Amino acid sequence: MTSLGSHQPGLRATPLLGLRRKPGRLALALFRLPLPLYRHRWGWLLGHTFLLLVHTGRRTGKPRATVAMTVRYNPQSHEAVVCSVWGPHTDWIRNIRARPALQIQIGREVFTPTQRFLDEDESVAALADFRRKHPNRLRLVTRILGWPNLDNDATLRDFVRNRPFVAFRPETPTAG
Repeated sequence: MTSLGSHQPGLRATPLLGLRRKPGRLALALFRLPLPLYRHRWGWLLGHTFLLLVHTGRRTGKPRATVAMTVRYNPQSHEAVVCSVWGPHTDWIRNIRARPALQIQIGREVFTPTQRFLDEDESVAALADFRRKHPNRLRLVTRILGWPNLDNDATLRDFVRNRPFVAFRPETPTAG
């Protein structure tokens, strides 16, 4: 039996788990799974795969928490790069554009960050590095979200044009 749309012209194959470009309930639940680990102080179990970003709501002024998958982590500078997978209009991106992030927790590190938005070339380089180091993880994420295969630099470049990449590093240098 074939999936609906796989052989019919004009119909797109449904992404794994039915996820789409914009986050639905299932996608949000799936990508929020690490949040309870951080809330219960077990976030260190995730190593440098995910980080917890604490930011201020631009309308409410209240602290908000978001978990993001790390695309690149540099152990020397403690810089972590993340991507806004649902684009530039997600709340956390809009919030950190309005006010800088308050705190980052990654692995066993907790710090007040400085942040910078990567340009297109830096974003492509970060994602290409991730593709090289974690090909299976990238295939899984692209399959779950219904994204195109990011197996060449042209598709990577097209992908990053609509998704902000942000680097966070400690405001003050970390010892070690």
